[in-house]
Amino acid sequence: MDEIRSQLDSGRRGVAHPASPAPSERAHPQDPDVESLCREVLERYEEVTFVYRLCERIGAVLDESALARLVLSDVLAVLGADAGEVWLRCGEGLSLAASAPGEAAPLPLPAIAEVAETGRTWVLDDERGAAAAAAVALPSSAGTPLGVIALFGRPTDRTYRTGEVRLLTAVASLTAAFVRNIRFGEAVRRADARRREDDIAHQVHRGLFPRHEPVFPGLEVSGGFRAAEWIGGDYYGYVPMPDGSLGVAVADVAGHGVGAALFMAIAKGALESEARARVSPAEILTRVNRVVASDLGAADLFATFFFAGIRPGGREIRWASAGHNPPVVLRASGEVAMLPPSGPALGLTGAAGWSDAATPLATGDVVVVYTDGVVEARDSGRQPFGLERLVAAARRPGASAATIREHILLALARHTGPVAPSDDRTVVVLRAVPDPEAP
Repeated sequence: MDEIRSQLDSGRRGVAHPASPAPSERAHPQDPDVESLCREVLERYEEVTFVYRLCERIGAVLDESALARLVLSDVLAVLGADAGEVWLRCGEGLSLAASAPGEAAPLPLPAIAEVAETGRTWVLDDERGAAAAAAVALPSSAGTPLGVIALFGRPTDRTYRTGEVRLLTAVASLTAAFVRNIRFGEAVRRADARRREDDIAHQVHRGLFPRHEPVFPGLEVSGGFRAAEWIGGDYYGYVPMPDGSLGVAVADVAGHGVGAALFMAIAKGALESEARARVSPAEILTRVNRVVASDLGAADLFATFFFAGIRPGGREIRWASAGHNPPVVLRASGEVAMLPPSGPALGLTGAAGWSDAATPLATGDVVVVYTDGVVEARDSGRQPFGLERLVAAARRPGASAATIREHILLALARHTGPVAPSDDRTVVVLRAVPDPEAP
């Protein structure tokens, strides 16, 4: 390349040559065709060198805006433009990523917007007092361009030549490739962060469930949970109460994910604190509701919640229900009763209140507390499992609470078959049994 430059320089200085060159000398550098060819080769070499060096420099840039500023600065210097802009696609619109020498208008020129939509190059000649301008699209494999590089004005008052537009197009392609890499890296990092958050939420949610079933005089208790997703929204648990009663809670947060796990963790902490100091299920729910409504009111999260206290001996259940699916009471006599809600769901308003209710239990009576994911689970024909199937599956005279719980979950699995669950499924079975300590 140094030899080509030397030949161009000697040609420009007008070196003397014979008037009638020999055939072997007709390719002398000062021949206009040869000089033009040498100049073109030199320009192409300089363009390739520019692109290569630009590629090296932007390879270390990890931010879109920094990348856009670097590319624009180099392009302005090489092509001699007065000003320039780099617009990048952000959602459905364009965002100004870089401008020089000063701030550009908040919205792209109509011609630039058209280039961003169609991908067609725009070149404006220096005529009628308008400065020369050029804009090329940043190509995308998805079809719609990633953005636009636009240049305005020339100090030489001439339009952008074909070779210069071609160089600008090559730089735009290079820029688009690095923008895609940056965005892909950001997407991977966001996905990794979400996975870490989901793993934490999963562990938090799983940690809310009891490790073992309680041993309580006159009562068998057995709970089961089946998650629809990695992070569930259901909960069940047990807590001792100050009068010796056993507190049983079943809840269902609207939604899944980190928010649902956080809601339930806060609700469980408040429940355990309040239930150890009070015996009224309604008062306990009222106080838990104040906590979640205060801490999570802005998150638009709420939960249905059933809480019951069973006295020692298992002969009465006192309960309050915050919008929860009515638990089913299967009497040993064959009668079926329901425990309806006594107030709204938790978290809707801090001013909500509930009322207590009590129901006697006799030996052999069974109470089934469940979440809506059980009765609303559908088979391949879109038929829900429903309350009747739940009652039929729970009718197992003489069977233990654990056996009844497993039979319900098995019947549910048979009903849905291969259909993936759309909601969590929680079942807690309470069964009144003879109290060995009773007189």
